[in-house]
Amino acid sequence: MIHNLLPTIGAELNEYFKSKFDIEEDRVIVSNLINQDGSIAVEGNNKVVFHLVNIEEETTLKSSSGTSSFGGGFGASGGNINVNLTVMFSAFFTGKNYVEALKFLSSVIYFFQAKPVFTQSNTPGLSGNIEKAVFDIISMEPRDLNSIFSMMGAKYMPSVIYRIRMLTFSSDNIDDVIPGISGIGINEDERLDAPNPKSFRPGAIIKDASEGDNN
Repeated sequence: MIHNLLPTIGAELNEYFKSKFDIEEDRVIVSNLINQDGSIAVEGNNKVVFHLVNIEEETTLKSSSGTSSFGGGFGASGGNINVNLTVMFSAFFTGKNYVEALKFLSSVIYFFQAKPVFTQSNTPGLSGNIEKAVFDIISMEPRDLNSIFSMMGAKYMPSVIYRIRMLTFSSDNIDDVIPGISGIGINEDERLDAPNPKSFRPGAIIKDASEGDNN
C-alpha cells in the first residue's frame, strides 16, 4: 500500500512540475537521502527527494480482532490497522541552485494546497486498497527538524513535512489458521501469495494560482 502511494503521488507531482516550469526531466524522486553505509542515496543533483519519515498507528479508530472461516477451517483475523504517515520533501540542490531549490519547494506547497485529498477517482494508479489519503502540512520546531536529519545521518536542507491521513490495513488478511477437525492430524499452515500491485500510471495535472510565475 505505502509502496504504491508514494510513487503515485511523486509521479503526479512530477507532471505538475513539468507543466508549470516547462521542463522534461523528473525533479521528484522517491528515495532515501542517505544509504545505510553513510553514502548519499540520491542519484544526480537538483532533485526534490520524497521520503518516508515515520509510520504511526491511529489508535482512536482501532478495531478488535475476530474469527473468520478459511479453507475449511477457522482463522483469527486481526482488526483493521489505521496508520498515518509522516513524509518529507527535501530540496537536494547543489552550489548556486539554492534559489531554484526554494522555487521547487514552494511549488510542492502549492501542489498540495490545490489538491490535499487523493482518491481513486481523482488519482489514476492509486491502489484499490487506499480509499482516501489526505495531506496536512506539519509545522515543526527547528530542533525537531534537526533531530530528523540527525536520525537520517544527513545535513540539513530546505524541506517541508506532511502528515498523510489515513491508510487502513484491512483485517481481510488471515493469520493463525486453525484447520477444521477431520481426525487427529493437523495440517500445516499454507501461506497466501500477496496480490500483484497495480500497474503505475501518472496522475492528472493540476494547476494553481501561481502558474506562470516561477518565483
